[in-house]
Amino acid sequence: MGIIEKQATRNAIYSYIGAGLGFLTTLWLAHQLSPAENGVIGILVSFSALFAQFANLGFTSVTIRFFPYFRNKDKGHHGFLFYAIVITLLGFVLCWIVYEFMKPWLISGNMAKSKLFVDYIFYLMPLTLFTVFFNIFDSYLRAGFSSVIGSFTKDFLQRIFIIIILTLYFFNLFSFPVFIFLYIIVTCAPTLILLAFIFRQKEWHVKPIRGFMSKELRKEMLNLAFYSVLAVGAGAIIINIDTIMVNQMLGQEQTGVYGIAFRFGTLIVIPARSIYRIISGIVAENFKQNKIEEIYKLYIQSCNSQLAIGTLLFLGIWANIDNIMHLLPAAYADGKNVILILSVGYLTEMATGINQVIISNSKHYRWEAYFVFITVVVAVVANYILIPIFGIAGSAMATAITFMFANIARLLFLMKVYKMQPYNFNSLKLIFIALLSYFSVYFIPAFNNFYVDIVIRSGIAGGLFVLLILKMEATPELNKKIRKNIKRFIK
Repeated sequence: MGIIEKQATRNAIYSYIGAGLGFLTTLWLAHQLSPAENGVIGILVSFSALFAQFANLGFTSVTIRFFPYFRNKDKGHHGFLFYAIVITLLGFVLCWIVYEFMKPWLISGNMAKSKLFVDYIFYLMPLTLFTVFFNIFDSYLRAGFSSVIGSFTKDFLQRIFIIIILTLYFFNLFSFPVFIFLYIIVTCAPTLILLAFIFRQKEWHVKPIRGFMSKELRKEMLNLAFYSVLAVGAGAIIINIDTIMVNQMLGQEQTGVYGIAFRFGTLIVIPARSIYRIISGIVAENFKQNKIEEIYKLYIQSCNSQLAIGTLLFLGIWANIDNIMHLLPAAYADGKNVILILSVGYLTEMATGINQVIISNSKHYRWEAYFVFITVVVAVVANYILIPIFGIAGSAMATAITFMFANIARLLFLMKVYKMQPYNFNSLKLIFIALLSYFSVYFIPAFNNFYVDIVIRSGIAGGLFVLLILKMEATPELNKKIRKNIKRFIK
């Protein structure tokens, strides 16, 4: 637990700072770029993330699950990184071949509604290459309990760089094509930083040791890789299909509006990433040692803590939604309902804790592939039905429905197979506290100055929420940390 607390705390710090920077970045992007220009960024990022998840051939999951069997620094972890790099390169080459077959369809399908995407499509494969290697280097470091550098580069440093180039663009120091080029460079930079960190930590071991892997271990790794390609690839489809389908059905301007609104909705789930980054390796280690009770404890703690943090952020968004829209240009007005609906979906993601991490690292990992495959069908069908009816709000509905379906399925599975039921009376306390905190500001009239309104609403709702969870002992783990930090501040 010492490793978890230390690294999760540092990850959380970068994630929270990153969330603040992400908020500023989103506002800056909305004001400096048109919806169409924001749309092309969203499409490039979505397609590259989708390709990258398939390109690693499932080896990210293999790294988290099986690295404990290879871990031995004196022996270079038995050449594990060598296998990771070779397989990732092979996967990227296969991905590029698929892309070349798809390229004519992508161009013809986007020429009318999303011409900017066609103009900058040549960035797609380089961005995919750096994305897939960031994922593999990050999982390698996380499996070795060095998860902080990934958070620092992606959640903090990258956003600082984006703010810098946006500021330079504001002063008309370069054109939009140069801005896109710099944006791609900034997005790729974390991969190079992780690579330098691996060398600095003397973890660059690319000499394979023959004879180490038994037939049984190799078979298990191949099986996990196969199902992970299905699960992780399908998961990438779920995360990015909304942006892609909005672009195909509504065009790049609505994609830009959706993308900005999407960034606000995802603020709720950012804190969970700081936990997932380190907890995956811990869960894999506990499964190796058959410590099921320890995993159950982590599951309960994650659901309780994430429900509390997610609810607090959810309150902030719902209580200030009109103020958020005041901060955005009028062109993004359609994003209001998108923000509200997506925040509900992401709150579900937070409230169900590390269910996906547990299933993916257990002997039942195949079920994660089944769940995700079915969820892809739900996502595609829901988007196909709801976008023509409700526009971008329909895509937000589809995404929220998808998250709810997937997480409820995982929750029921863990209850059935491992008898893990992570909720207790504290969960009910949190729901009660959230409702009370929300209605404490719901009937307050809006102030003329929306900056003042943000401070007052956030202060009342947030302050009451924190006060009540401390008073009612609704989050034992968080309460300890809050009181500990209060004592430090007083001293």
